[in-house]
Amino acid sequence: MERLLVRAIIALTIAYGTAIVVMAVRETSLVYPGYRRTFRALPGRDAAFPWDTVRVVAPDSVSVLLLETRVDTASARPWVLYFHGNLGNLGGRGNTARYQLLRDAGFNILAVEYRGFGASADADKPTERGLHADAAAGWAHLTGTLGVNPDRVVLYGLSLGAGPATRLAFDRQAGALVTEGGATSLPDVGAERYPWIPVKLVMRNRFASLLQAAAIEEPWVIFHGTRDVHVPFHHGEALAAANSRAQLVPLSADHDGGVIEDRRTSLPVLRELARRFSTSAESP
Repeated sequence: MERLLVRAIIALTIAYGTAIVVMAVRETSLVYPGYRRTFRALPGRDAAFPWDTVRVVAPDSVSVLLLETRVDTASARPWVLYFHGNLGNLGGRGNTARYQLLRDAGFNILAVEYRGFGASADADKPTERGLHADAAAGWAHLTGTLGVNPDRVVLYGLSLGAGPATRLAFDRQAGALVTEGGATSLPDVGAERYPWIPVKLVMRNRFASLLQAAAIEEPWVIFHGTRDVHVPFHHGEALAAANSRAQLVPLSADHDGGVIEDRRTSLPVLRELARRFSTSAESP
């Protein structure tokens, strides 16, 4: 019996260790399920607005694709620098619907495609550091090449995109930050999904937004679906509690639907945010 018990313990230990190794090896596919998927790399015919693309170079010399859509060319028009989630590409229907929502609210949009995704599928393998470099490239193009005042830029991060958006708000000084379905950190989400694995010890891609939250100086709107099962609502609550300038906006929606599913709530909030920029531009 003792030998059987020892053998069972050894077998379980090996199985547990193997599971940890497999999770570690598969981290890229788990964190970035859209990696190397080219479906709807760019908006389709369902996009009822004009758009164009440009390629720039990230600080680490990787090519970055940017999608631009403007309401108009007025100098007072505020901009959104948009970061999508980890599944779709720039042309995904959820992203296209959000571009339209943001246009309806009064924003021009510059959306960043991540390396390894969509039309940038062959650019490089996605990593946390790489996505931050992609975000920096988008910021440099918008505030440098296009000459948009940083005070008129809203950083918008959807799901995984909340990580690069929050980090950029931490590193730079934008006009505002908006996150939708953002997590306190990826290891926190992983630990909730796989409580039997020491995710927080082995996970490389962290996007630790909660650690940066208190230092965010920009006005911060936190959209989060009350029916979100992928990144539960308490993540939004924790982020809001960490920053006195943050506004938590509960949505009657799930993770994927978000601001589109509860447009009745999200659109007035976004319009008010755009109005603040318009008012400030008119001030002497």
